[in-house]
Amino acid sequence: MAYEQDSDRRDVWGGHTQVATQIIEEQAPTQALRDLGKQVSPTLRELFVVCDPSEALRQHFELGVAPFVLLHDLGTTAARAFLQGLSERSGWRLQTLSIRRQGFGTELATLSYLDCPIASGTLRVYLSDVQAEPREQVAMRRLLSAVATAHVLIGATQPPPDVAERVAAWRDDLLAAQPTGRLAVLALPQVRDPDWMMSLSALARTPRWQVEVGPASQTVAANWTLMATYWNRLAQAAAPGAVPQIERLTLSWSPEAPPAPRVPTPMPVVRPASTPSAPPVASEMSLSAHLSALLPQTAALRACVFALANREVWAQTAGANGAEMAEQGHVLLMSVARMGSTLALGRSVRDVHVSLAEAQVLVRATRLRSGGVLMLVLPRDADIAHVRERIQQYEAQALPTRAAP
Repeated sequence: MAYEQDSDRRDVWGGHTQVATQIIEEQAPTQALRDLGKQVSPTLRELFVVCDPSEALRQHFELGVAPFVLLHDLGTTAARAFLQGLSERSGWRLQTLSIRRQGFGTELATLSYLDCPIASGTLRVYLSDVQAEPREQVAMRRLLSAVATAHVLIGATQPPPDVAERVAAWRDDLLAAQPTGRLAVLALPQVRDPDWMMSLSALARTPRWQVEVGPASQTVAANWTLMATYWNRLAQAAAPGAVPQIERLTLSWSPEAPPAPRVPTPMPVVRPASTPSAPPVASEMSLSAHLSALLPQTAALRACVFALANREVWAQTAGANGAEMAEQGHVLLMSVARMGSTLALGRSVRDVHVSLAEAQVLVRATRLRSGGVLMLVLPRDADIAHVRERIQQYEAQALPTRAAP
């Protein structure tokens, strides 16, 4: 069911009261499935609006929204890495909502989320890291915080030195969104850092907040089990039927792979003639094989995949100096993150593209392995938009949705 208004209605109601959301119901009304925008690919929805993105989101929530989880971190990439890892190990596709200006197509904001199948439909896990201009970023994040049923705070493997200040700022931001309401908060530290744990203890003393701190774990499967168990306890305490329960509490059928050697053996480049039309499932291919398949599709000269946390080289193509590429790629990402923080634009980096005299460099997070970064060295005349599209298509094909058991 889609809501549209003609020019006469716009004159009567005015710009700020227009219904700027598009609602699609593809399942039975009893399932109350309402979603924003139009599905344009298996992992992308687009919503065209004539108002601010936050206003469109507010109108959508006013129509009724199912209980959902909001995933946070403290200005790191821990929450996104967890959501990507959960997608890889469960087969639930990581989705993106792109909010664009009607008539122009300009992207105003993007939201990332994952839908977890449950008996009564799906449970949505939103990422609080909204990509938008600063004012709208704050407005949309606070709106999500005000409506969320539960908040999950993911810690980093290397907590920042100012972790206490960041926890306090995050607490103040949630209080601004919910100044008088109760909040259910689950903190999932990946390490038992003293400053981090003391900050969480202080967080638990916030009036009317229900704060629980889970055991330190760096595996996606363990953190998912902690999160799902916590959610089910909230569901049991709520009114009957108000909050759905999660049935799949473990990801034991898809164990996490052990870390790859720091300096892997380079694989020969696969030529376009031998590239398969549809890449195999990610679990059936090594990272090196994925890079070899990506190289001809993107026309890249060299490529590597490295760990964001410690710059460990997980895979590289023939002729690539993986260790040097990982070092410089990490420096580049950190520099851009610091710039975003200084300019109040946010520390999260979607990707970084640099044009040099003889080549182009693209550095971006990859779905091929949780916490990994893909770095490509491209010809100087490469079409970067086409390269991004090819990477997204390849990763979508390499990580198809698997049927839930």
